[in-house]
Amino acid sequence: MSFNECKVMFNKIDSSSTLSDQFFNFVFTKISNKRANRFVEKDHYSIDIIPVSHAPIKIIPIFKDMDKDNLVLHKEIEIACKIIQNSEIKCIYFVYPKNKKFDKHIEVKVTSLEDSGSEYIIKVIPYSLKDLYKKGTNNGNCNILCK
Repeated sequence: MSFNECKVMFNKIDSSSTLSDQFFNFVFTKISNKRANRFVEKDHYSIDIIPVSHAPIKIIPIFKDMDKDNLVLHKEIEIACKIIQNSEIKCIYFVYPKNKKFDKHIEVKVTSLEDSGSEYIIKVIPYSLKDLYKKGTNNGNCNILCK
């Protein structure tokens, strides 16, 4: 699905909300459907997955057209560094709509965090929107963020 097709699908579902809000709600709904052995919390910009026996994960959905060959992540890296340095959360996933130019997870290394010896994971992740094609709404399928 192209990024423009994503826009069209979201607009068909709810043209009264912004595309960013719709994407955030779509991701939250999919993640929160699977709550076995974990808690899921959200605030205005992120979703926290708090597993019973593992470290917490912060998911930040961003509705933006991504291209794996031309990544511009300055703002995201700044946000991730602040979270990692000022909280117990050391695993940050930025999720974007999956498209033909962005279809694989990419781990991001940050020199300042590496040099300080911080343990962290920052990834940019394509999030599948196939459910929008199938039914126009979430049908309960789940990908890596739901496991």
